Amino acid sequence: MATCDCSIAYQPVQVHVKPLLLTGANNPASVYYISDNIIDWDFAPEIEAGKNLPLRCGGRLKNSLTSPDVLTGGTLKLSFCCEDPELQHAIGGSVGMITYDSSSPPCAIGYDAPTPTQQVSALDYEIRLYLEVVSGSSITKYKELHFYQCLPAFFSEGGGQEEYPTIDVNIKCVDNPNYSPIKGVVNWKILAAIPTS
Repeated sequence: MATCDCSIAYQPVQVHVKPLLLTGANNPASVYYISDNIIDWDFAPEIEAGKNLPLRCGGRLKNSLTSPDVLTGGTLKLSFCCEDPELQHAIGGSVGMITYDSSSPPCAIGYDAPTPTQQVSALDYEIRLYLEVVSGSSITKYKELHFYQCLPAFFSEGGGQEEYPTIDVNIKCVDNPNYSPIKGVVNWKILAAIPTS
């Protein structure tokens, strides 16, 4: 009798965020902001049920088919172990103000959310979420989840211990017909290593 390996787990390790063009197309001139502060994730898909398609022959109903369900969007929830002003800026639509200290090079120490006037200029962005594929005690490979168009969102204090609260954000992901060469809401692939850029 065949047995199932139930020891496989998916542990988030990095998030890559990059602004899109105003059209939703990929922006080859922009670079990914990379954060390894992620500790948890979840995706709640929004699915449009398939339509019932009647088949007729000579005016009589002979059979019916149902078209496939379609993924139209969803909500991506990310939890981080600490605040990251530059990540908050990227997920907020690349608007708002990052505060830096006086060290060399300067270190980001705060983020002020954008004003209503600034929010008009907020950019959508793409997210690549990388998960370790853990089998037993070994990391065997990585899974990349690529969300093609995410709407600006703002962080809130989540759960965790009282002295070490997690920082959470709920991100609306939508279908992106302008992302090239692949279109849609999300895609995934297995990798041997996480890209460095």
